[in-house]
Amino acid sequence: MDEEEMRKMAEEMSKIPGMPKPIFIKVEFDRDLQKITGKKEIPMVVSQGATFAYVLQNIFIEYPGIEKKYPPGELGFTIDGTPPKTYTPIFDGDVIRLSVRAY
Repeated sequence: MDEEEMRKMAEEMSKIPGMPKPIFIKVEFDRDLQKITGKKEIPMVVSQGATFAYVLQNIFIEYPGIEKKYPPGELGFTIDGTPPKTYTPIFDGDVIRLSVRAY
C-alpha cells in the first residue's frame, strides 16, 4: 500500500466514532537494514498517542529478520535526529531512523 492509499484509508477510518486520530510517520533504514527490508524507507500510519516502543514493535513484526540478525544493543534509533526513550510519544510527520550501530 502506498502512502496515498494509506492516507485515504486512515481518513475513512477516522470518520468512525471513537477512533483515534491517525498520524503519519516515515521510517528510514540504513544501508545494512535495507538488505533485510528491501526498502530505504516506509510510510506508516499509527494512532495519535502511539509511542516509540509501539512503532518499533510493529517494525519488528513486519521485518522479523531485523531482530533475528541484530540483537538488542546493536541497533541505533532516532526520531527526527534525537535518540528516543521507550515511551517517547510519536507525532504526525516524525521520521524514525533505524541503523546498525558502528562499534
